[in-house]
Amino acid sequence: MAMFRRLPVSDGTFHRSSAGIAPIGPNSNTGQKSNLSRPIIDAVTVVFSSDEAKAAFRKMPLTEILRYVFGTGSSIAVGGLQDKPFNFYPRSAVMVDTTGKIAGKIGVNDQGHICISMMGQGCQHVPNWRHVADVLDAVKGRITRTDIAVDDLTGETFNLQTFLDMHAAGEFVSNGRPPSSQFVDDMGSNKGCSLYIGQKGHKQLNIYEKGKQLGDPESLHTRCELRLYAKRLELPNDVLRNPGQYFKSAYPALVGFVVGEATRLLVKHRMINASWKAAERFLRTQGGTMLNLCFEALGEDATQYLIQSIVRPGRPGRFKGFVGDLSAHIREQVEVKNENHD
Repeated sequence: MAMFRRLPVSDGTFHRSSAGIAPIGPNSNTGQKSNLSRPIIDAVTVVFSSDEAKAAFRKMPLTEILRYVFGTGSSIAVGGLQDKPFNFYPRSAVMVDTTGKIAGKIGVNDQGHICISMMGQGCQHVPNWRHVADVLDAVKGRITRTDIAVDDLTGETFNLQTFLDMHAAGEFVSNGRPPSSQFVDDMGSNKGCSLYIGQKGHKQLNIYEKGKQLGDPESLHTRCELRLYAKRLELPNDVLRNPGQYFKSAYPALVGFVVGEATRLLVKHRMINASWKAAERFLRTQGGTMLNLCFEALGEDATQYLIQSIVRPGRPGRFKGFVGDLSAHIREQVEVKNENHD
């Protein structure tokens, strides 16, 4: 893969880099960092094929199995079983959460084997991953894939350039061979670049500009996502109890990034911030002049007119997947912005 080197952040472009450049990793491996998230389980696929699992789930509908394993309560519902193949299972059902977003899929075969694939949308509803691991141990369930994510909310400790330089310096070489890699450039659109290191189906890193992906071109929020597959290595259930241990064990170069203290809630807060900034920019660009004309023409009656004739229920698509008190998050963003203006 051709290597690139990023100019100062204001430029936002990438240029060729020599392999001799030293990596820009963290200055210290000790002490927690508030800009880094704790390692987060962002996707998981589990399979139940043992006699213990068959006995435990024999009379349970799929929704109850999901709740029993993941503890999601009523936050995720399972649709009807359809004759649609999924992961080599002939029948499948879709999981949908309370926001109406797809949370994952469930596959079933004639032997009574069950495959539950939980996407990132669904993972945010899981209250206790240790409980999930305990259930898997009890019924001899096994993990076939899991994604572990660490976010740098401010880009202070790592960004895409950090990993480009580490790759150029050979820090991801395994058994004397460099892993396959791919760099996806947004060509200056500020929609976010991505870097893939490793092989899909085995072990792969995906580093991407999360804030820009969510619509904030000025965001430095970067996500490093480790994807582990059971195709060539064993994935013990303990990975759900100690995701940080498995994250840093995948590549020695990742050790310094497992020092975060930011919770999943704070990561979600930053994601809402990026999406709100994008929505605000869209409204100003597409409707700002029209709103100005409305207030100019109607004066004090403009607000009532907009509420009665323009505003409609629901959420914009970019916000439909967020769980929790979205209004409170947005109010806080607006208040902070107003304080900064003052």
